[in-house]
Amino acid sequence: MIYMSFFIGLILICKGGDWFVDAASKLSETLGIPKYVIGATIVSFATTMPEIIVSVAAALDGHSAMAIGNAVGSVSANTGIILALSLFFLPVAIKREEYLFKNSLYIGTLLLLLISFKDRIFDRADCLLLLLAGILFLVENVKNAVCKKEVSNSKRKKEDTILHKKIQAGKSGEKKVKNKRSKWKEKQSSIWETFFWFCIGAVCIVAGSELLVHSACKIAEILHISEAIISVTIVAMGTSLPELVTTVTAILKKESSLSVGNIIGANMIDSAFILPICTLLSREKLPVSLQMAQIDMPLCIIISVLALFPMLIRQKIKRRDGILVFTIYAGYLLYIFRAI
Repeated sequence: MIYMSFFIGLILICKGGDWFVDAASKLSETLGIPKYVIGATIVSFATTMPEIIVSVAAALDGHSAMAIGNAVGSVSANTGIILALSLFFLPVAIKREEYLFKNSLYIGTLLLLLISFKDRIFDRADCLLLLLAGILFLVENVKNAVCKKEVSNSKRKKEDTILHKKIQAGKSGEKKVKNKRSKWKEKQSSIWETFFWFCIGAVCIVAGSELLVHSACKIAEILHISEAIISVTIVAMGTSLPELVTTVTAILKKESSLSVGNIIGANMIDSAFILPICTLLSREKLPVSLQMAQIDMPLCIIISVLALFPMLIRQKIKRRDGILVFTIYAGYLLYIFRAI
């Protein structure tokens, strides 16, 4: 049954990821919202649900190492594997202004986590700045979406005005207006259908990842692996599978903005929201392990900086960045598993 659950979860994730990325891409086009914004908000929240669910459940059950390890380990896995894949397979030019603020805010949030881990305790006092950073990130994305939408609406109104003037010139103008309005109605009606498949894809991804993580944890328990190691490796990678599938599907569909935006948004949510939610719901301080404070968290910051800041400096994604980040993360995993 464990192995059957594993394969069922894998199938659900793969098929759900295909529906999910297709729907997200169509929504961004229909609503006039940049794909980066879609990736960094809606897609990211949906794909981080497994991390949130697993960490909160672990914190409520008194497994603080699992809660913290899953949150930080997921960020490392997202960066070291998934973002590295995106950097390697989608080497494209980027717009610095779209990434500068969000990337800087994300790295700053990781530094706040590192500082909060220094006393080996994560409590309510550590939650405030992290939550503020997360809210600021979401507000910035919504603000960008609204601005882009206003520009799109303004452009559409100008086109309508021009076409309306053509009505007075003859029937050809009237025909163009009717065609344009017909197309707009078709777009409106397709939004609900697209949103339906978006939700179906998200449900499949989350349900599939839950099955996969549960079965993987059972297998790990049989092998007598410690909770601290399981949380930053198997559980973290398992809960990161939605991001992996979404990114791989986006790579196949050449959606680089959706891919990178999804990872940055997912990492920001993991680092800014998961541990504060766990602390507030459990109403207890979360003890931080020595390994987490001195190895896991610094590694997470290092690979994030190496992955994101080079693209801001030269405004281009290069394959060597992905190779470097993946190599460092692979070395980290080898070091961790040697301790078993």
